[in-house]
This record gives sequence, structure tokens and C-alpha cells, in this order.
Amino acid sequence: MENKNSALKSGWATAFAVASVWFGTHVGGGFASGNQVVNYFSQYGWTAAIYPIIAMGILALVMNIVMKFAKLNGFTNYKDTFAALYPKPWMEVFFEIFYIVILLAAVAAAVAGAGQVLAEFLGFVYAGSTKLIFNLIIVAVLIILSIFGIKLVRAASTVLSTLILITTAVVVIAGFAADFDAISAKLLAENAIQPAVFTAAPGKALWLGIIIYAAFQCVSIPAMIAASQDLSVKGIKRANILGWLMNGLALAASGAMLTRWYPLLAALQAKGVSGFEAAVSGIPNKTVLALIGIKWILAVFSILLFCAFVSTSVTLVFTMIQRFQGYCFPKAIKSEKLRGIIVGAVVIAICFAISLLGLSGIIKYAYGYDGYYAILVIFLPVLIWGIPKVKKLEAAKKAE
Repeated sequence: MENKNSALKSGWATAFAVASVWFGTHVGGGFASGNQVVNYFSQYGWTAAIYPIIAMGILALVMNIVMKFAKLNGFTNYKDTFAALYPKPWMEVFFEIFYIVILLAAVAAAVAGAGQVLAEFLGFVYAGSTKLIFNLIIVAVLIILSIFGIKLVRAASTVLSTLILITTAVVVIAGFAADFDAISAKLLAENAIQPAVFTAAPGKALWLGIIIYAAFQCVSIPAMIAASQDLSVKGIKRANILGWLMNGLALAASGAMLTRWYPLLAALQAKGVSGFEAAVSGIPNKTVLALIGIKWILAVFSILLFCAFVSTSVTLVFTMIQRFQGYCFPKAIKSEKLRGIIVGAVVIAICFAISLLGLSGIIKYAYGYDGYYAILVIFLPVLIWGIPKVKKLEAAKKAE
């Protein structure tokens, strides 16, 4: 019975379910919008079809070590895992800082993304005071949903995630299938412009597209540790292989498609052509759909992307409320709900301030700098201390 159970826990089907958790965490609004893909991959040219696979491979290796370490120690959460992985338990706060920063940035990006989708859907240019107004509208929606609608959002989040993934896949296929040459020639001639050139910085493309992107995507580690409780060590390896392929190939496909469109989108934005003021710095996938002219897909994509941004924001704000309400003057404020409202208000206020950087600014700078930090507090510790500790634990298990 034990052998049968062990085989079940290492099976490919169970591993796929865990890999899907990583995929769902990674492929959020930043990915679906195309902004994240352009910032880290497509603007540099053909490497956008290769670097994502390498980046996700590196992340899979790091994730595999951390998950094996947690499994061999019997840990089920990231706090215990990193407290044991670092030389001193208190150093776990380093990972905590990384995680909090990336969650705040993710909420801010979702606020900015939802604000832009709503503004453009209603026919406004998302800039200046319009940006401020629409971001405030999104913040108001978040406050209401965080207090009264968290159960509804949680119930709808899985369906929304599935639909946005399907729609994003349709966008990528449509972007490849469209008659790009005809569309590009027409718009370039009408606006008397030349196609933009790719960013000529091979070293920067490699550094940002492989190392930094993989580093800030370590945000998936806590969810993967929790999701892999029923997997064996062999199952964990399989989950990371599948996760690498799912995330790497999806990211590469999106990167290749947007690389095809980047010279046109960047040229239109640089010229300041009406309707294309944020062709690459805003929501590139939406711009591609508008150029292709499939209006019903554009409408569906806009609605789903807006809902996905809002859902992500509410879920992450609620996560932060649960994480910190116990520290919000518990002796002075007895009401748990009141403490939750205070924490939620502070989190949303911080995220609103960050959201004014705009979706592209947040993804480029907030995610990027947290990626640099992750190299120091996650990548290097996993390589320096994680690998030897995992080998020691595996040897001890074999000796038993």
C-alpha cells in the first residue's frame, strides 16, 4: 500500500496539478497584458523566443532545491523553510521583505492595469489627471470588494484565470496569424514613419531576460511549497520539469509574437499617433488585437483583463490583511475586523501611490529592483546553503 501511495504522489498527473499552481501564479495580468513580456524580452529582438525558456529553467532548478529542502524537513510553508535554509533563523525576514515588496508591486501593477483598461474602454487617454482619477476609481472598487466581496472574488478567481489564459492564447495565435506585413505597411505609410529598431543591448537583454526575470518570479515559491505537500521528492522534480515547460514555452510564444509586432508598435508610440500613445508601454496585447480588428475578441479580452487585475488586487490585499492584522495594535484595537480595515487601507494607499508609476514603470522598476534583491537573498543562499543541506538530508534518508 505504501509503495502504491508513493507512486501516486510522484505521478505525472499530480505533478501537473502542482505545476499548474506555478503557471497560474506566473501568468497574471502583467503577462496577459504583454507589458511584462515586452519590457523583459520582446524589445530586444529574436532572443525573446529563447531567453524565457532559459529563465524558467533556472527558476525551476532553484524552486526544485527549495521544495526538496522543505519536503525532506517536513515543512509546509515558506517561513519555516527559509528559517531553516539560512544560517540563522532570523534571516528568514530577508525573504519576507522580498515577498512583501513583490506583492505590493503586483497590487500596484494591477491597479494601474485595471485603471488603464477602464479608461481606454471608455475612450479616455490614460495619462495625467485621467490616470489619477481612474486609479482612484479602482482603489474604491478594491476597498469595497476587500471588505464585502472577498468570497465572491475568490469563487470567481479560478474561472477568471482560466478564461484569461484561454483568451491570451487566442491573442498570441491571432498575432501570428494576422497579415502583419499589410497592416504594418499601411500604418507606416499613413503616418510617414519607419519601423522602430530593437533595443541593441545584448548584455542587458541576457541579464534582465534571464537572471532578473527568473529572480523576481521567485514569488511563486511560497505557493509551490504549500501545493507540493502531497508530492514525493520524485514528484517535486516532475512538477518542476512540467512547470518549466509550461511557463517557458508560454512565455516564449508570447515573446515571439510581440517581437513580430514590436517595431510597428514602438514606431506608432514614438510618433505619438492618436490611439497608440501607450502601444508598447501600456497593454501591447490589446493594441495588437485592435490592429488586427477582431472587435469581439478585443472586447472580451478587455473585460477579462480588467476583472483579472481587480481579482488579483483584492486577493493579494486580503492576503496582506491576514498577514499583518495580528500586528496592528492587538492590545489597543480588539476588533479583528477594524484591524483588518486599517491594514487594508494602509496597503491600498501604498499601492495607489506606486500605481501612479504606471503599469510599465512598476514592471520595469519595482519588479526589476526586487529581482536584484532576490539574487542576493534567494538565488545565492539556495546555491550556497540549500544544495549542501539537501544533499546531507538525502544522504541521511538513504542511510535510514
